[in-house]
Amino acid sequence: MRRLPAVGVTGVVVAVLLGAGLASAAWLSSGGGTATSRAGQAQAPTTTTVAGSAITANLLYPGSSGDVKVTVNNPNTYPVTVTSVSPNGSPTAAGGSGTCATTGVTLTTASPGTAIPANGSTTLTLAGAASMTSASETGCQNATFTIPVTVAITSA
Repeated sequence: MRRLPAVGVTGVVVAVLLGAGLASAAWLSSGGGTATSRAGQAQAPTTTTVAGSAITANLLYPGSSGDVKVTVNNPNTYPVTVTSVSPNGSPTAAGGSGTCATTGVTLTTASPGTAIPANGSTTLTLAGAASMTSASETGCQNATFTIPVTVAITSA
């Protein structure tokens, strides 16, 4: 029986290990290049009043305040957070008992922080956000007040 010299066996083992190392290096290689992506276009939210609601959840009278309800629609394909709801013009009145050119109604800016899903909507209730001063005309009794607002959003 012939024995392989120790140097020969060691040489074979080293050759096998080096070959495995080269094969491993081939699998672990890396390269460089460029990648591209594209940002979407943010769309402004839209707002509506709650159907059948008088904008305020409770009745206003001079010296009082009430909750405001507003529905915010998110037309974007990603979720957003409502960061603020602020007045954007003068409130108008309809259905009062007489002339109501001076409503005396104001809206306090709110920061609800409410999340709205992609292509979704939510109805916000802004507690105590509407108030009526004593400047309100007598004809504003039983009126429904529409308060124009601006809604600010950020991506969630």
